[in-house]
Amino acid sequence: MKKILFVCMLMLAMDSINAQNYEQLNNLISKIEKRNKQNRDATDYIIEDKKYVFIQKFDDHDERHIIEFSPDKSFTLIELFDDHKTGKTASNVFTGDYVRKKNVVSVRADKLEGKKIGMPLTYTFYLMNAKKVWYLKDLNSDGRWIENTTLGKKK
Repeated sequence: MKKILFVCMLMLAMDSINAQNYEQLNNLISKIEKRNKQNRDATDYIIEDKKYVFIQKFDDHDERHIIEFSPDKSFTLIELFDDHKTGKTASNVFTGDYVRKKNVVSVRADKLEGKKIGMPLTYTFYLMNAKKVWYLKDLNSDGRWIENTTLGKKK
């Protein structure tokens, strides 16, 4: 009887701890959502005819990705690979289409230099603004594609 009573009290104690953890997590999520809601609604921001750049540096090479959106819901993605050893640059030019709903932009590159490819490249971006700098945040890799016009500005 004592064991059953002890187990019941232990279960009630665990439930209250889980409820407290849930409440703490719920409050934390609410705070994060409040901060994220301060992000501007980008429905009026035009991404057509604008270029966004993403640069990655590695030990043996650098990668530069440039994406440009067209008004006809198509885009061009240029990948440039700079090899440190040879000093040569290789490139890939992808084309495809995109869909935009408010701040979310989904792109699908289904052609490599004009030829269909078997598995298209896909990206999902979230359009964000920080101190008058517009950028696309890649939701899969957390990379930031910064608008090309703001790269040359001095702060």
